[in-house]
Amino acid sequence: MGSVKSSGRMLSAPSLKTGAAIGFAAFMAACATAPAPGPSAPGPGPAPGPGPIVTPTETPTQTRDGITPPFMQSRQIVRVGLLLPFSLRPQDAAALYNAAELALFDHGNQNTLLIPRDAGSDEVSASAAARALVNEDGADIIIGPVLREGVAGAASVARGQNVPVIGFSSDRSVAGNGVYLLSFQLEDEVTRLVSYAASQNIRTVALLAPANEYGRRVESALRTEAAANGITIVTSQLYNRTDADATAAANGVAAALQGSPAQAIIIADNGGPLRAIGTALVQRGVDQTRTRFIGTSVWASDAQREPSLAGGWYVAPDPTARTDFESRYQTTYGAAPTRLASLGYDAVALAALLSRDAGTRGFSSSAIENGEGFAGSDGLFRFRSTGAIERGLAIIQVRPNEVTILEPAPRRFPRSS
Repeated sequence: MGSVKSSGRMLSAPSLKTGAAIGFAAFMAACATAPAPGPSAPGPGPAPGPGPIVTPTETPTQTRDGITPPFMQSRQIVRVGLLLPFSLRPQDAAALYNAAELALFDHGNQNTLLIPRDAGSDEVSASAAARALVNEDGADIIIGPVLREGVAGAASVARGQNVPVIGFSSDRSVAGNGVYLLSFQLEDEVTRLVSYAASQNIRTVALLAPANEYGRRVESALRTEAAANGITIVTSQLYNRTDADATAAANGVAAALQGSPAQAIIIADNGGPLRAIGTALVQRGVDQTRTRFIGTSVWASDAQREPSLAGGWYVAPDPTARTDFESRYQTTYGAAPTRLASLGYDAVALAALLSRDAGTRGFSSSAIENGEGFAGSDGLFRFRSTGAIERGLAIIQVRPNEVTILEPAPRRFPRSS
């Protein structure tokens, strides 16, 4: 199953007692615990979040320390606030909540309480929800939100109360000073990809990326890493994210390479545009024995099914770790997790690990920024003092219907960095 460890300690589900979760739909009116073998799948219906683990019979009360279920009255409760986009992105929110409950069952203890609230759609609503979590519910740590604006809103409240935030945004500008980003950092992916390409004696590259924030970040990171690794960018094309515009951009790159060849083309896209680009490049005569197609982690769901990308490379979190988490989630809930679901699992498992022996004192910056890192559902990760995440990433080769790892993700971080 997915797990989080630190300093050589592995969390083991059978040896732990499960904490409690307050169901979002019945928030402030009901609470739940999980004495059964595992959380049940949420029932159907339009509720903004999945149902509680067990139908509650008692109403939680408000104490000086925060919200307290009756059966937890005598405990030193660790309150974990979940700030998720239930109204804005219900599918992602439900999967994150499911994963959080799963982590609570696997790694929580009898003193852990999950308290979900809707992050809303903007910075103001996230700030209000975070204020309620801290001032009314007594949250000791906040997990979420997903969007940059939401993390910024939660941070504006949490920093003043010295409550750490583990958000899911990939925008580093909102991190730091007690705010950590458990996400997939695009800049780290580009660093890993370019470093591996350089190790394979690739010295010239071209770029195809969408003309949006993602594509511009790829281009900026690529320019930085290419310069650091002695690589020349011979051409760069940003396009509107439609199949037609992606095809036109690919044709333009193919034409440019006739005069200035490149040893690799970085294609930072997925779905229809990725397939359109791969097909157009092949049809325009780009020889993949001389020009390698390479990509970011967004390739992971599509590349193996696209013949034009066969033999290409992409960077991604450790796929073997991810498989364990997906199997556990599928067995429990009867559905595949979303891509973001593992972040909810790892965040709650991490909170359980840090607070297991020290309670709320375990949420110190030194503990969260443990240099040895943690082994999570997407492989090795650790938080930098800036709040950004560093992940151990693998290089994967595209082969039909299989995952071939060219260079595995590291199993530990170097002590010196």
